[in-house]
Amino acid sequence: MADNTSHDEQLKRIMNQLADSMLELSHEEVLAETRGSGTDPQQEAERTRAVLRQASKALEAVNKRLWSLGHTVNLKSWKHWERNYYNSCRDCGLSVNFTVGGETWGDALGGPCRRSERYTARETKRLVGDPESRPM
Repeated sequence: MADNTSHDEQLKRIMNQLADSMLELSHEEVLAETRGSGTDPQQEAERTRAVLRQASKALEAVNKRLWSLGHTVNLKSWKHWERNYYNSCRDCGLSVNFTVGGETWGDALGGPCRRSERYTARETKRLVGDPESRPM
């Protein structure tokens, strides 16, 4: 496990350094570099935007699903591992995973959060027989 963490940290540091080096380049240098590799800059930019949009939509979908079940996650605590992202509910600790392609799994998606005040209050009403909480 320590080796994986060390490897992950090294990879993260390399990716950050690559991103920083790209930020240091001028617009013209980036275009020249892209064209020099035989890639159309416009197509590459659109491909990058599409990947970022897809990742954003996948994250939004899993967060909405968790919220609907009463789970809460720290949005800054999403971690990347291999080809998926993972997090856990702040209240009950159950896990959730998703991929950029939209695949989701984890114990938190299996049902409502048993420790969430919002969800527990709704469950209590239903058990007491509150007519407002009954489905129509």
